Amino acid sequence: MGLSFRRASASLVAAAIVLVLAGCGIGDYVPWPGSTGGGRPAPARRPSIPAPSSPPEYRLSPAPAEWSALRGAEAALLAGRLSASSQSLASFADLDAPLRHSLEYLSRMNAGAPALVQPGGSLSYGQLRQSVEELRALLPRLDAEPGLLSERFVWYELAPDPLLTGYYSPVMEASLERQPGYEYPLYAPPTDLAARQGEYSRRAVDSGRVLQGRGLELAWLRNPADVFLLQTEGGGALRLPDGSLRGVHFAGTNGLPFKGLGKILLDAGALPKERLNREDIRAWCAANPARALELMAENRSYIFFRFTTAASEGSLGKPLTPLVSLATDPSLLPLGAVAVLQAPLSAKDGAGALRGIVLAQDVGADMRGARIDLYLGSGERAERLEANLRTHATLHLLVSKSALRARP
Repeated sequence: MGLSFRRASASLVAAAIVLVLAGCGIGDYVPWPGSTGGGRPAPARRPSIPAPSSPPEYRLSPAPAEWSALRGAEAALLAGRLSASSQSLASFADLDAPLRHSLEYLSRMNAGAPALVQPGGSLSYGQLRQSVEELRALLPRLDAEPGLLSERFVWYELAPDPLLTGYYSPVMEASLERQPGYEYPLYAPPTDLAARQGEYSRRAVDSGRVLQGRGLELAWLRNPADVFLLQTEGGGALRLPDGSLRGVHFAGTNGLPFKGLGKILLDAGALPKERLNREDIRAWCAANPARALELMAENRSYIFFRFTTAASEGSLGKPLTPLVSLATDPSLLPLGAVAVLQAPLSAKDGAGALRGIVLAQDVGADMRGARIDLYLGSGERAERLEANLRTHATLHLLVSKSALRARP
């Protein structure tokens, strides 16, 4: 039977590209080593391998960033190389809980509405949901029979190879009340944010104190750099004086342009390039808080937060899973989609290569086009991985063959 991608009008394309802003990967905290600051240059791109011809019933039309179906033999070869341990999972069965999160989201969507649109047609939310349901049913068998993924699913390869970066959940010392040593607030979004976005610049909030006295302070942090980092990562955890943890997550943005703190400090001569690491930046900001706030105002972007029950929460409103959850551009890889990711991580940390099943469960303000952001967890190792992860990766979208053959 023919592929059930349905042709989409311009209005459907527009509907499918609506982005739900979240905080992950909102911008580089420090420049990538060897750069001129304020951004991480991509490594040399490996030569593209021509996409194989694919069965007509599964072929997608060309696009600037396009998905092309693999032949069954090629998909089977890749499936056999998958490794749950490369994602720090004991078994592929450990994917059941995060898959349930995706399924809950997809079940709320209109099954017939387009989730992914390309010039030749679209995939519906119903087809994505059926793909997740089928994968969940196969989980108990995947460790022993990974080839089931090539038998039951079409593997669409993304070209060009997406740029892979990472994000994590920092843990910051904080107090729910202002007290000596805790002077820098995290704010909840003001009720008039949508109408007055541009008026809430970082300078207006930090120096003009336009939000003071409105009861919007969620917590107070020790260092202005800690506020900046939480805003860069889009969330994390607050360690309170009694030792308990409270999660915070992106709740809104003023929509103004972002500028990385590393570039700001480098351009101002505050720190030399060789000291643009998180430890030195935090130390400098702690020693020069007034000057730090003044320079940070050059980054006009400002992120607002809300409390969460978990230290990490994605755009589905559910906890993220380290080395499994992805932040994406939904027009490229829609929320709820299942994919296979192959990418080097960091040899320094013994992470090796990741070859596993990943889930689109988050989006970010700077996720545009062929770029994906992998959630790395929390703690020092996740922070080190995040600092070193910027590489091109291989990404395959998995879609159930039975879902493709079903009538719209």
